[in-house]
Amino acid sequence: MKTTYLSSMLKFSVGFLISSASLYGTDFNAGKNIIDTKCIACHVGNTDIGLSRISDQRKTPEGWYMTVHRMKNHGLSLSEEEIKSVVKYLSDTQGLNPNESEPYRYILEQTPNYQETHKNSLLTEVCARCHSEARFSVQRRTSSEWSHLVDFHVGQFPTLEFQALSRDRDWFSIAKDEIVPLLSKSFGNDTNFEKIDANYEGTWSLYGHKLGDGDFSATMSAKKVSNDVYKLTLKGNYLDGREFNATGEAVVYSGYEWRAKLDLDGIAFNQVFKMNPKSQELKGSMFETLHSEEYSYIKGVKSSNTKSVVLGVYPKSIKAGESEVITISGNNLDGKVKLSSGLKINKILEKTASKIVLDVTASSKYDSKQVDLSVGSIKLDKELTVYKKIDALKVFPSYAIARVGDGGGVMPKQHAIFEAIGYLVGNDGKLGTNDDISLGKVDAKWSVAPFDKRAKEDQDIKFAGTMDSFSGRFTPSFAGPNPLRRFGTNNAGNLKVIATYKDENETLKADSHLMVTVQKWVNSPIN
Repeated sequence: MKTTYLSSMLKFSVGFLISSASLYGTDFNAGKNIIDTKCIACHVGNTDIGLSRISDQRKTPEGWYMTVHRMKNHGLSLSEEEIKSVVKYLSDTQGLNPNESEPYRYILEQTPNYQETHKNSLLTEVCARCHSEARFSVQRRTSSEWSHLVDFHVGQFPTLEFQALSRDRDWFSIAKDEIVPLLSKSFGNDTNFEKIDANYEGTWSLYGHKLGDGDFSATMSAKKVSNDVYKLTLKGNYLDGREFNATGEAVVYSGYEWRAKLDLDGIAFNQVFKMNPKSQELKGSMFETLHSEEYSYIKGVKSSNTKSVVLGVYPKSIKAGESEVITISGNNLDGKVKLSSGLKINKILEKTASKIVLDVTASSKYDSKQVDLSVGSIKLDKELTVYKKIDALKVFPSYAIARVGDGGGVMPKQHAIFEAIGYLVGNDGKLGTNDDISLGKVDAKWSVAPFDKRAKEDQDIKFAGTMDSFSGRFTPSFAGPNPLRRFGTNNAGNLKVIATYKDENETLKADSHLMVTVQKWVNSPIN
């Protein structure tokens, strides 16, 4: 394992850097030159032989962006364009490998209301009590660098050792003697980074799901304008017929980290994708720049890819005895379409290389039946479900946060968007187990109630915000003191979100927990 920047220099030989420079061109050289002229004021060495502190770390583009911005607190003077060049250089030479970032994509893609599962209580209590576990997991450091990070925390936050979950223990000794070895073992910088060589120019078929709005397909055109920079046009439509269009620009870091800024029908959006180097498929998210809760899950494949791929099927379930239109989106969908028993194809309404639309009828003889789908050589087991009645309803997310905004300051409101998913009991005959069968999103009616006695006494329903009964979208109230509330407090609230769905003669209900709280003033790229 590397322990000093001198040993890490050996990982980045002069020959490697020179050969890489020819790949990255101007952007690469700009970042390299900035580091060699400005960063060496505090860091010993240079980019050819390695730099103290810098060369012992590897990070995502967001991680390097945060690091460079923090250096401005120590007197570094860089323009935004210079910062971008430095981040590009560092991401392309000292990024994370795809398998290293994979478990923590949720933090990079800004997945709303994601609940981390903490496996190590010590890491949770010492590190993840202030920020996410992903924040320290999407970087790699030598043992000495992890130790320096502990020192930095004490220097930056001098009261740290006396705060909650610190004052009841010898925090500094635990951090140095137990946490540093643990981080060094789990996230040590003892693996080489290898930039992926990939060309994104061309047309991409995308399939996604936007929270609250449903599934959509889109065609994205990427035109290369310089090394790792692409101009984008995006044309899509939701499966209910609504259309959208966007233009923008994407930058690729580390060879596989796609970051794009888009203007989508007049609204600023971000894309955060990861390219799978083996399958050559994109997967990630697209969300409003100012409202990350306006969020879509997306996957895509380049149209020139010769592999046949199914990206999405909608809907996932059909009621027994009824007819439905099913849309299959993907790439090279030129094979024969087959469905196993339970669904009958009445007519193929549309068939192109990227989309197949079927008119189907579900058999009435099954209480529930999972149906296989085949398109040529592609076989998707249990892809569709025929059912007579829904057994249960679940609300996602099970816990959500909304934030007041606008009225009391510059921070916009942060909405909360809920979806109701229908479920069938699996083979074990029990609800709430791993073999439950998802039927997909259902059109529930939405309402809110006080979560507890205190919320009822404080009239949180009246002040915290409003729930759209059809879309499941909660809009919080304005920020700042409210003179109409007890003690003139703000419009925070503790609410229960209730979904109600009528399935023939049976009414199903499910609920979720919503905390409406104050603005978040510090919102770094990795929280």
